[in-house]
Amino acid sequence: MSKKSKKRIRYIVIILIILAVITAALCAILTLRSKNNDEGQHETEQESTEQQQESEPELPPEIETVPVASDDAAGELHHALEIALSDTSGDMNDVVTSLSISAELGNSDAMYFLGELYFQGIGVEADLEAAAAYLKQACDSGNRKAMSLYGKMLFMGDGTTQNYDESASCFYTLSQEDGEACYILGVMSNLGMGVPRSAQRAIKYIDQASEAGYEKAESYRGKIVDIGRTVDGTKDFTLQAKKVQELDYGAEYEALQECIDTYYNMLKASEDYSAFEEEMTALLNVDLNGVSTVTLFGNNGYLFHQNENDGTSLHDYIGDNHFSQKELEEIAANLEKEKKWVEQNGSQFVLLLIPNKETMYPEWMPSYISRADTMTREDQLVEYLRENTDINVVYVKDTLMQNKELCPLYYKTDTHTNMIGSLYIVSDLLSACYDVEITPSLDMFDIHMQDYVGDLGTTANCTSRYVDTVYFYPERSVDDAQKVKSSMMLVGDSFSEFINIETAYYMRGGVNHQMIAEYGYDYHSATQAGFASESIKSEYVVWECVERYLDRLK
Repeated sequence: MSKKSKKRIRYIVIILIILAVITAALCAILTLRSKNNDEGQHETEQESTEQQQESEPELPPEIETVPVASDDAAGELHHALEIALSDTSGDMNDVVTSLSISAELGNSDAMYFLGELYFQGIGVEADLEAAAAYLKQACDSGNRKAMSLYGKMLFMGDGTTQNYDESASCFYTLSQEDGEACYILGVMSNLGMGVPRSAQRAIKYIDQASEAGYEKAESYRGKIVDIGRTVDGTKDFTLQAKKVQELDYGAEYEALQECIDTYYNMLKASEDYSAFEEEMTALLNVDLNGVSTVTLFGNNGYLFHQNENDGTSLHDYIGDNHFSQKELEEIAANLEKEKKWVEQNGSQFVLLLIPNKETMYPEWMPSYISRADTMTREDQLVEYLRENTDINVVYVKDTLMQNKELCPLYYKTDTHTNMIGSLYIVSDLLSACYDVEITPSLDMFDIHMQDYVGDLGTTANCTSRYVDTVYFYPERSVDDAQKVKSSMMLVGDSFSEFINIETAYYMRGGVNHQMIAEYGYDYHSATQAGFASESIKSEYVVWECVERYLDRLK
């Protein structure tokens, strides 16, 4: 090979090497640029994802999302009714879910429908308390559809506290358009349930019911008797209508009202409240003379005493019969004279005062009876005696008030305390006389019977809804260490009978019990007879007197 050829080959190799180096450099630059672009894109995507997570946080796992037709109350209601009224059998769980959401958002029709479903057990297990709760919400929101059923539940005390006052307001609101509501109001007016007893008002509503075509009304008209007596404290009474809400769902839901009316009619047609119907029938046998002169219908199943020929209970409650200064002085002077006489006979004198049931449970008295003064004349007398005499006065009102939520202390159908209330009275008495402390509790008592009807229920010939449990305090409940070596004379009215039984358990010397009814209701004569019958003098002579008979102390 020539020298010239070798030189040419060398140049070609050098050029190829240079091209290879340039190519490798370009590839490296392109690879690096591509890598940087990929990393930048990944960082941008990661930042975008993080921003999205911050703006849309995940729901807590316990919250489940539910597909709905709309996110407002009317939309939820519409969705529920479309399912409930569909030809195919819809899922009632969805109906209840949408109604619940709508009710939570404030829709009173949804509240009403839920109340009916729980009352009838449609799509849910029947639950009277849940039904009453939803119906109350609907009524409080002014929903007229809920007022009839809720008024009946209030009347009966089913799922809620029995309350004739609130029940009457529901039926009064419906009375312009509902024959049944007028009929019920007529019965309530005739018997004094939630409204003052008034033959004129009863006739008015029964006639309205007849005009509206309510079949039972005409036959009831003959049950209305004008005895001509109205409870005091009711002169300004007028029934109060509940507020009524008119819902406007707007043009977007034009079909909603038709759906509401259709479902309302369906539920009303299937509504069966036989217990209420049976009670309305039973009320035909109530003694009108009894509820006009003796028995007063309160709330929560309580019957109260209003007989003005047997004490002063109604006026004691109203507070319009306070003692005059002269009367207080006369009672104090008489009691001091009796105290001195008892002490001369070798005993100590104690005055035991018991409040009326009306004073103890004012929250269950009819709201149409207004009070002139919440301080009773028994409060007034106790205050006067404690400030102006040295008479040992045991006034059990505070003790009973403090414990009345723990257990029943008075019979609902009777004027008297039961044995639990009497034991609280005995506890105060023994504490004042002997420093003996008793802590009554329900488990200390046996149940003697559960269908007792007391004096108020018997007088009015009330229905089977008005019954009491009779508790009995057995002697075995008394700790022997609590018994005292003493004897006592107990002089009193009918309230003293249980007090006598229970006090005797704690007195080793026994109790000499004298009922003033056997001595012309004269405390002095009864005490005198007690002294005459004793072989051993009683350490204490206790005069027991219930509030409505305080005039006997004059």
